[in-house]
Amino acid sequence: MQLALDHLVHFLDRPPVEATEKFRQHGFHAVAGGRHEPWGTWNSLSYFGLSYVEFLSIEVRALAERSENPLIRQLVEEIALGEGLAQIALRTNRMNEWVNKLQKKDLIVQGPVAGSRKREDGSILSWRMLFFEDPQSKLRPPFLIEWQQSDEERENDLKKRGSIAPHPNQSNSLQQVGVAAAELEDAVQTWKRWLDCEVSEAWIDERIGARCQALELGGTKRIVFCQPIAAGLASEALAAGGQRPFFATIAGATAGHDQIFGATYFREEQ
Repeated sequence: MQLALDHLVHFLDRPPVEATEKFRQHGFHAVAGGRHEPWGTWNSLSYFGLSYVEFLSIEVRALAERSENPLIRQLVEEIALGEGLAQIALRTNRMNEWVNKLQKKDLIVQGPVAGSRKREDGSILSWRMLFFEDPQSKLRPPFLIEWQQSDEERENDLKKRGSIAPHPNQSNSLQQVGVAAAELEDAVQTWKRWLDCEVSEAWIDERIGARCQALELGGTKRIVFCQPIAAGLASEALAAGGQRPFFATIAGATAGHDQIFGATYFREEQ
């Protein structure tokens, strides 16, 4: 049951339109998302095919604080740590099978949780989310998402709406997300146990000062775990936000990197 990299959640402590404007300044195409009215949150989005970055912030704090959705609870609890990447959503079209699979691994499963968002044109977008916890680990798992539409239907709809469109800086693919790790082997093996993905060989990434190893999601998509070995981006991220995502790599653009509201977006030539 192959999982796909659906989206990265970037927590904001400001209206999401500010992230839209900032992303556009760096040459990315970004659009308004909408409101999750029952949760008291709103968002904006930047698509790279069907994979995307979601800028998520609290609009109505009273509603957000009452929400039972684990992602919204995480936002309420962790936004005090600062803005930045905070969660990874993996896409499946076999959600019920994943419920059974995760339960057989003795994981605590919550959901599927129904989700919806009102777009600016008033239309409603719907999906299901699956959260889980591991009693044997303090690491925070990703969550799974299943969309109401098929991948083809969703992509065609997003293109018609202008949500998926060329990026002025020529970016075309969200390739990987980096996660800070206190102990590399523990993080990699724990995530492998959860998701049954292949694992790469380890390597040293001097630009972030870390020893890294990747969980392969198929094709060129992967989750990269980074244990600091020197002062640098990885050690700063681990100290500030703990073991959570802190960078993304986007292919197709001129090489470089952008610091945007607490996260690093690496651009790599393809």
